[in-house]
Amino acid sequence: MVAVLVGFMGAGKTTVGHIVAERLGQPFVDSDVLIEQRLGRDIREIFSTDGEAYFRQLEHVTVTDLVRGPEAVIALGGGAIEDPRTRAVLRDARVVYLRVSYDEAMARVRGDRYRPMLDRPGLDEVYKRRLPIYEDLSVVTVDTDGRRPEAIALEVLAELTRLPSTPPGSSSVFVTPVGGSYYAHLGPGLADHVDTLLPPVPEVERGLVIEASEDAGVAARVAERLAAVGIPTHRVAMPDTQASKTFRAAEHLANVLADHAIHRDDLVIAVGGEAICDLAGFVAATFNRGMRLCLIPTTLVAQADSAVGGKNALNLDRGRNLVGTIHQPVVVISDIEVACRNAGRGFKAGLAEIAKHALISTSDLLGHLQAHLQPLVSRDLRAVQAAATRSIEIKADIVSRDEREQGDRVYLNYGHTFAHAIELVRGVTADDQGESVALGMMAAAHLAFRQGRIPSAVVDRHRELIAGLGLPVRGEFRLQDMLQAWLRDKKYRHGIRFVVLNQLGRPESGVTADEATLARVLGDLAGREPA
Repeated sequence: MVAVLVGFMGAGKTTVGHIVAERLGQPFVDSDVLIEQRLGRDIREIFSTDGEAYFRQLEHVTVTDLVRGPEAVIALGGGAIEDPRTRAVLRDARVVYLRVSYDEAMARVRGDRYRPMLDRPGLDEVYKRRLPIYEDLSVVTVDTDGRRPEAIALEVLAELTRLPSTPPGSSSVFVTPVGGSYYAHLGPGLADHVDTLLPPVPEVERGLVIEASEDAGVAARVAERLAAVGIPTHRVAMPDTQASKTFRAAEHLANVLADHAIHRDDLVIAVGGEAICDLAGFVAATFNRGMRLCLIPTTLVAQADSAVGGKNALNLDRGRNLVGTIHQPVVVISDIEVACRNAGRGFKAGLAEIAKHALISTSDLLGHLQAHLQPLVSRDLRAVQAAATRSIEIKADIVSRDEREQGDRVYLNYGHTFAHAIELVRGVTADDQGESVALGMMAAAHLAFRQGRIPSAVVDRHRELIAGLGLPVRGEFRLQDMLQAWLRDKKYRHGIRFVVLNQLGRPESGVTADEATLARVLGDLAGREPA
């Protein structure tokens, strides 16, 4: 989309525009700065030397090029909308009016010698004259008086990615990472509402549905709803297992896209569990250097965790998820009824990831889980949806701040350093229903206890929660096998690094441990008496 920010001087268009563009994963352009760059002169000099009429002509040509160009967030000078030709061009864009009072605007810009209009007589009358034009052009109006730019930007983002009408009983979490903002919808029966939950994608002509063989019925419903809104699809089914996450599978799907002449502006739709969403995400990120992606996860682990945040990956013989990208979807649509029916596919793995989010956060999720263990294990729809929604909220908040795992997103690896090694020891293609992550979190708790970070009571809380969710809390693994697996861990940095807790809800990353300590931790995990 082309989003254009308009408003009087001092409204904050440039500052807010930078934030919005970053969160949408689009370039930001300030029309005044672009004109200065093209001419090699500043705006004040152009006004004083060549006059306002000359500048407005330059501005009109520049704005026309920008609005008719590729997707971007554009900030216009305050007076651009007074040219009727420019106003006509702006009808073809999403115009956001940042409304600021005259007094607030003057307080913000007073003393800025680079604003040519600031010394103009009757500036308050200019302000009044422009107000109805801003109102007329805008599809979104956001008040800015007394507000921080970040808060204004979030409101703009929420309006630009306006929440569609969702069925009763559904929840929608707004995810705003740098690579693109979107909603993660969760609720019963949402597979039948894909047509209304898909955001506007006018450039899309066709789609490829990459579906789990086990989810043919859901995929058929999705394809039917997409066809109803003019998006015909071709469907390809694959097993929803780790064995499908290979370069050979990705090559096959890329050839299907090429054979059907599906273009960059078209849509890849994933209908399946974690493996299918990973594979489809990788293909969408790489075919034609990037395509739009719609994720319709059908397992709890994908709905509550992996479908949010943009990560995707393929496996190698040497380990899982060693090759991948970060590519944000345009929407995530999760039918919780489907996830609860898929009891043998990713349900317990989903509970493990939800437990992880509860342990690393200060939210009320841990208390919710402990109060609803039996309903969760028995797949009570309301209990599972409430837990999954809280889980998504926690993850969305983290990945929105840190898309590329340079900060807090590392905490989402809690238990995973042990878990990935356990997976590799067991075999890359082995079926895992959350056992590795469960054991990994227990091992991380034992490590934190051994390092004097947490009391035994916190280890007991881990054990009670994980066992209460029907997941294992004991396992036996050889230290040498684990050390070999850790050599190929993505987080290896001059030695293996762990995420541990200093108390519930207080994770710390980058923690090291010597072999003697790790040997004792594995002994604890196996249930042997402490040495």
